[in-house]
Amino acid sequence: MLFSLRDSIEFTAEAARVNRTVLPSGVRVLTEEIPGAPSVAVAVSVAVGSRDETGGHFGSTHFLEHLLFKGTPSRSPLDISIAFDSVGGSSNAATAKEYTSYYARVSNSALGLALDVLLDMFTSARIDEADFNLERTVILEELAMNEDDPEDVAHENLAEALMPNHELGRPIGGTEKTINEVGRKAVYNHYKKHYIPENLVITVAGGVAHAEVLKLVQKELGKVGWLSGVSHPTHRRSQVPDILSAAEPFRILEKDVAQANVILGFQSIHGMDPDRYAVGIMNTILGGGMSSRLYQEIREKRGLAYSTYSYQQGYSDAGYFGIYAGTAPENAERVTLLMREIFDGVVQNGVTKAELDLAMGNLTGGLALRYESSMARMNRLLSAEIGSGEYLSTSEIMERFSTVTLADVQRVAQRIASGSRSLVAVGPDLGLLSAHS
Repeated sequence: MLFSLRDSIEFTAEAARVNRTVLPSGVRVLTEEIPGAPSVAVAVSVAVGSRDETGGHFGSTHFLEHLLFKGTPSRSPLDISIAFDSVGGSSNAATAKEYTSYYARVSNSALGLALDVLLDMFTSARIDEADFNLERTVILEELAMNEDDPEDVAHENLAEALMPNHELGRPIGGTEKTINEVGRKAVYNHYKKHYIPENLVITVAGGVAHAEVLKLVQKELGKVGWLSGVSHPTHRRSQVPDILSAAEPFRILEKDVAQANVILGFQSIHGMDPDRYAVGIMNTILGGGMSSRLYQEIREKRGLAYSTYSYQQGYSDAGYFGIYAGTAPENAERVTLLMREIFDGVVQNGVTKAELDLAMGNLTGGLALRYESSMARMNRLLSAEIGSGEYLSTSEIMERFSTVTLADVQRVAQRIASGSRSLVAVGPDLGLLSAHS
């Protein structure tokens, strides 16, 4: 069944045991009860990511991901770690371009402890000067580690090249320059502006009932006064596509590594575009697995790469499509031409019925396996709430995929191919690639 989250204050989906409640203060609580599950995944999140940073605040979102684990007036960083270790649980956080999430996985009986700690971190972070300065060095080390991963460098540069001068083109973690320049006051102001009841989304999936989660949430938020007052949740982002500037045609980064990491990228559809299901099938056929065209042509038939794949990255108002391969530098030019030829084959000739059926089987099985995980189910609730406001069950997702035709797959390939494109390569001796961008 399809449940609209857009206007509801509370709804219950009996078959899926999915519930959503909006508290008077604007806090949203979404749960999926999984009967018999021994554990629960829980997250406290805010629909604020790196794209929401403004002048003087660049890097603040990633900074906060780190600083919320540095303690509150009632808990030290060690206390936070001990709390989760004491129940055999795990906790972490993720910064994305459109949201930030703090999450944990614990046994059902430890949900109260997890919510206590996570909501204390979210509502009452200390963010003092000493912790701020210490964490700056940690973040700089993290950025340096990422710079040592040429594949990661290629993907970061592709986003920037495809979306120049756009907030979605900025790296999620910031840069060495922005992390060094941002001050504690700016990060603290970013925290106080965005970490408020109207922006708080609590998602839980596992062997617990919605009523129990609500009771625990109200207990914890009552301690900090986040149940008082009346407010509406912050409006979701607009799903209207943005107009992007022309992509940077090519970006070659010389790096002393063993492989050339090459990505052919295109400005593509946004996350809620009606064509997203057709793109999903096209992507599966092109580069979504071992039977895909990229894998078979580049790795199996020619042995030119160990890793090659394609992917679609969609946001609320923009997106991009990438085709990647890691290969020996002397083969970079040949592999780049092959990637283009393979994609052009879909654009010009479409795909076969056998490929379409295989992709459907791949997607059907993949979704079934994916949602065996309580963490994946919890993240699905979060994505629905901060994205479209629409919750789809696995069967409904597959129903939408099943309506995609052969003509649809070719049409979306043509749509993507007609967009602005960029070639990004990271590795040694890649100067000749620019001639083929």
